[in-house]
Amino acid sequence: MISEINLLREDIPRLEKKFGVNHLFVKVLKAQLASLLKQTEQGPHRGRNHRGLINLKRLKNWKRNKSTGNSF
Repeated sequence: MISEINLLREDIPRLEKKFGVNHLFVKVLKAQLASLLKQTEQGPHRGRNHRGLINLKRLKNWKRNKSTGNSF
């Protein structure tokens, strides 16, 4: 299976030739590649999905406490 990192590594040089090194699209792809490489260096992490779940639980608790009149 080809990863997004591999695809970006292949496409960026081709797109640099086509659009130029300073083209915004090329810069965004380079930033995306750097971000993906940084994530793989850091190893497994909880990521956005975990934070989203935590925020959802907090919101539900807050709404429940607000509706019952409990306050902290």
